[in-house]
Formats: sequence, structure tokens, C-alpha cells
Amino acid sequence: MHASRGALMRHVIVTGLVLAVGVVHPGIVRAAPTLGFRETWPGIDVAGWGGGANYTNPGSGGLGGASDGYLLFSTPSNLMHKLGASSFDLPYVGDWVAAGITQVRLWLNDVGVDDPLEMHFAIGNGVNVWQYNPGFLPPNNQWGVFTVNLSSSANWTHIIGTGTFAAALQGADRVLVRHDRAPYSQFPDEIDADVGLDDVLLTNDVAGLGPGANVTHPLLLAPPVPNPSRGAVALSLEVHDSSPVWIEIVDAAGRLVRRGELTGGPAGTRIWTWDGRDASGRMVPAGYYGVRASSDAGGMSRPLIRVR
Repeated sequence: MHASRGALMRHVIVTGLVLAVGVVHPGIVRAAPTLGFRETWPGIDVAGWGGGANYTNPGSGGLGGASDGYLLFSTPSNLMHKLGASSFDLPYVGDWVAAGITQVRLWLNDVGVDDPLEMHFAIGNGVNVWQYNPGFLPPNNQWGVFTVNLSSSANWTHIIGTGTFAAALQGADRVLVRHDRAPYSQFPDEIDADVGLDDVLLTNDVAGLGPGANVTHPLLLAPPVPNPSRGAVALSLEVHDSSPVWIEIVDAAGRLVRRGELTGGPAGTRIWTWDGRDASGRMVPAGYYGVRASSDAGGMSRPLIRVR
């Protein structure tokens, strides 16, 4: 499944991430990644993924069950630390546009204690990296499947260097999975947490798809409307079961501003409206905020900007 690991890289460790110092030289032909490629973690190998966190493969408990491994990464020594994992492996290097890859699917698991994880996917190279704005909230001690949409730059933030989103896709040499909160920047936010990653799939919404064992389907949170906002904000949620839904508005430091709950009901669309006020009834100041919506099956986060 894995090709020539480690042959690419000259690495420099930056807190919570691995960044390369290599430069893509003009005229060098780079093979495109393969549509339908799926990275799993059989055995106990971490398969070339790394960064500033602790990395292990338990050898069991992955998407395939007791005999299937997965990538487990966590903050060192139970300290608040920048949490991220990255791969410079050959299956991710090259022109994603030419390969026809329009989606990445990730299977994530909030292992152990239920932490306030907001996991994001990022892609690019040493001088141009973009991060997907929707955050993924993995379910606690179970696997949830999350989808990254590569078809438009509208849901992406430029976090490193210069260049367009299209250029990052066409000249990719790395992918990253990291904990972060808005406003997004080069380095992920600190957290004491551990997270499981399994079955990273490069797809076009057709290639490589199939039924996944032991997988839940977290709710989907649509972009807040309006955003930026001055007054009330409508949040639309697509729920796959009858579970209650918890909604949190947090500030840029991750502090809880307002909490709401939608009681259990039929699967489908549910709406929650935030009036722009905190738990004490005061209108919140202008700035960056985050919306987190989740059920027992996991959920999503979205950035939100308040203006005056």
C-alpha cells in the first residue's frame, strides 16, 4: 500500500507539525497521486506520519476491528501541546487536480477521554499550505467518517506562505491533520488530547468507496448564515439519527460563550438560531468565534465572524 517511504524528505520539526525545507524545482516531473488510494495502518507501523506529537499504532481497534491497527497521535506526556500529524509520503505528492481527486475522506476517533477536539485537514507544500475551514469533531471511542471537499477554495484558509489554492493542489508534497480553532494560522492550538486516524481515502465521491465496518455518521453542520453577522445567525444541521444535538459558541481562545441543545427527534434537518448573545444575555463583541455542533455520533465546527 505504501511506496518508498521517507525518500522525499528533509524535515525540520516545528512544534506540533512537520514542515519540509525542500523546494519543488521547475522542470521536475512529479507523478500524480492515485485516485482511489486508501491509506490504512495494518500491523503496528505508523507509516511515515510524524510531527511534534506522540505517535503509535496499537495494532488493534482500527476501522476493521480487533485485528486492524490505526494511527494514534497524542500530546506528549499529557501536557497542553500543539496537536498535529503530517505525511510527506509519495501517495500524497504531486498534482491532485490532474489525478481527479475532489474529496478526501478521513475516519477519526476521539480516543479515551472526550476532549473538545476540532480536527482539520490541510494540504500544500513548503511555501503554500491551505487548511479546510470546517472542523471535524470525532465521536468518543468510535469511528466517524468525515469528508473534505477540494472542489472550491471558498471553504479554505491560507495558513502558510503564498500562492493560490489551485497551486497548492497541483504541487502538493504534504497532508496534515491537526487540532485548530478559528482564526486559523500556521500553528495548531494547544490541547491535551489523543485522536485516532484510519483509512485516509483520496476519492472523487465514487472511487474507493465502500461500506465501512464500525463506522458512525456524524451530523453535518452547514455554514452559518449570515457570516459575517451582526444579528441573529441560523445554523442548519443534518442529523443521521434521533440523538440530541449540542451546540456551542466559543470565542477565539476556545472559551464557551453560549450553549444550546436540540432534543432528540427524527433524522433530517434541524435548525438552531443564535441571537448573538452570551449566556448572560449580553451581545458578544466583534471578533472570531466558532460554532461546534455534535451528537453522540460526533459532529462539525465552523468559523464565524461577528462585526459591528
